[in-house]
Amino acid sequence: MTIKYVEKCPTDAQSWKIAAKKMNCESIEQDCSDSFNIGRHQFQYHCVINAWRNATLEVCALNRTIFGYCTEYNIHGTVIQDNYRADCTKFNPPCPSSYNSAEAYKYQTCYDLVRRNRLLREYTVTDWTHPNSASERLCGTLALPILTILHVILVPVL
Repeated sequence: MTIKYVEKCPTDAQSWKIAAKKMNCESIEQDCSDSFNIGRHQFQYHCVINAWRNATLEVCALNRTIFGYCTEYNIHGTVIQDNYRADCTKFNPPCPSSYNSAEAYKYQTCYDLVRRNRLLREYTVTDWTHPNSASERLCGTLALPILTILHVILVPVL
């Protein structure tokens, strides 16, 4: 199974074709579909979000019908599936109530979830490691000594 984390996914049919050609999914031998008695299918290129909606990845997998949610690749189950925490029929613009998983690039609002989560994560980490004001830095620096002094004073009294 080929999985590649990427900064962004294709935004149109042309860039999807270029990325699909690079991954060359059709050349990968698979026997996943044999157990379904539906004939031999080929792996197909996908660029989708992960289950936590904080990364995008390219993967060669069997395509399937997605029912109104963003398409995700579940790394634990190694399967393309619906992300039930991302109902894209309610996004603007919305995705259709059903679509082919390999055509996830058509629904860019799903990738926006990843971008928002990345920004939120960057903001949180920056905010935690670099306080905004001198008073925040001072309070952070003074908090431990003050709590230590209070502990030393109050514990013997109790």
